[in-house]
Parts: sequence; structure tokens; C-alpha cells
Amino acid sequence: MHRGKESKRNELLQKLQSKIPEDLLSFVPQHWWKIGDILILTIPQQLMKFKEDIGEALLTLEQKPLRTVLGKVGPTKGIVRTPSFEYLAGDVNTETIHKELGCKFKIDAAKLTFSPGNHGEREHLLKISKENEFIIDMYSCVGNLSLPLAVHKAPEKIIAAEINPLAYKYLTENIILNNVESVMKAVLGDNRVILKEFEGEANRVLSGYLNSDDEQLELAIRLCKDNGVIHYHEAVPLADKENPIIKINRILDKVGKDRKQITKRRVKKYSPGVEHIVYDIQI
Repeated sequence: MHRGKESKRNELLQKLQSKIPEDLLSFVPQHWWKIGDILILTIPQQLMKFKEDIGEALLTLEQKPLRTVLGKVGPTKGIVRTPSFEYLAGDVNTETIHKELGCKFKIDAAKLTFSPGNHGEREHLLKISKENEFIIDMYSCVGNLSLPLAVHKAPEKIIAAEINPLAYKYLTENIILNNVESVMKAVLGDNRVILKEFEGEANRVLSGYLNSDDEQLELAIRLCKDNGVIHYHEAVPLADKENPIIKINRILDKVGKDRKQITKRRVKKYSPGVEHIVYDIQI
């Protein structure tokens, strides 16, 4: 663990010694993350009855501006990607502006998903993308992956699709907040319906939802023009890393597309025994 984080956890443990039984202190989280001025951490089942105490302690621990503490108490749910967060301490208003890579992401951190762990993937996309590309983001949320490309890479156009009305609201606000209305357009609805008109047009397709079905992977392939690239994300069990490649090749064959190259890249640990992997598919 990073020395600074270790020091902060030790300070957190000291603050909690009078609140939590000694035999449970080892369950106090070692890691937490921030979105804007909101801190989030995973609360183990063993500490659920002490979650407000942990939140209050963290509120006094962080030196940077911190307004609210949220606890992750379960997995992200459904295709609308609703996080399972509970309010623990601080301001009950969970809307914030997260600044990253020269972009402003306005978001309700308690109701929508934004992973700081995907920072490296956002940086990677900035490095490999080119100017004047037509980009389609199939699962935009608030612009998590595509907004930095709109801000920094001078695309021809970005079509950002989102099915969650709340995420779409913030997506449209972020496009205005970052002054990229001329190159980025938000569209609301099921991507299998609203994106069909763009088949064969995209230089780059972002498929960032970890549980997309075969129909959506097929759509991603159909959206991509020859010599384009699809960035296909999946949650992959450590013991099952080759199965996504088999699926990708099967659907490429179904669509009648030749693959020039398929490479994979680890983004982060997703859950015990499961990794977040991106497959770059050049067709």
C-alpha cells in the first residue's frame, strides 16, 4: 500500500478505536477514492453497524476539500449502472464536479458510476486516438470515456449514447460545461435502436459496459468502418480469459468482418478473481 495511504489508515484506525471493537478493526478498509469533493469507500459486512462512525472519521481525516462520505454496500446494478452507495457523513447533496485530464465531469456521485480506476484507460484513449475521427460512445454515462476525446482530440464528431435519463442529463450538461457542443452530441435511448443509423461510419467505437450482450457487441462491430477500432470492455474471470476472444471472433464471422488485430489490455481488478479487460478490435 502507498505510504501516504498507510499513514492515513493508521490515523483512521486511531480515530475509530473508541467506536469499533478491537477484533473488528482489521476490517476497516485500506483504500478509498474521491469523485470531486465526495469520498467513497467499500464497507465490509462486518462493519455495517459502524458505517456512520467510519464516515464521520474520514470526514475529519482528508486534508483536501471533502464534503460528503459515501459507502459502497453492494454491486453496480443493471444496464443503467446504478451504484449501491449509502450516505455516511457530511452534506447530503451528492452532486459534484470531478476534474480530470483537463475536463469537468458534473455528476451525482451517489446515483451514477464514475470510476477513477479507469483514469489509465482515459489516458490511453487520448494517446492512441487521432484528430478528425468519427467516434461513437455506446455507453456514455456522463461522458466518462469520450468527453476527454472531445476536449483534447478535435474529433470530426462524437455521438454519445446513454440509456439512463439521469446520466443523460449530466452528459448534456458536461458537453456544455466543457464547451464541446460543436463536436459532441448526446442521444438518449437503447443503443441497439438509436445507433443503427450510424452503421459502418465510425472510426472508433467505445463499448465500455462490462456486461454487454452479443447483440450489442455485434452492433459495435457493425458501427465500425473498415480500418476502424472497437474498444470492447468486459469483466473477465481470471480462469476464463480466452472466452471473450472466442466470442469476438464468432461475432466477427457472423457479421462477415475480417479482423486485422485483436489485443487485450488490463484496466484494473474488478472483483475477487475477476479483471476489467479491454479488447481492442481492429477490423
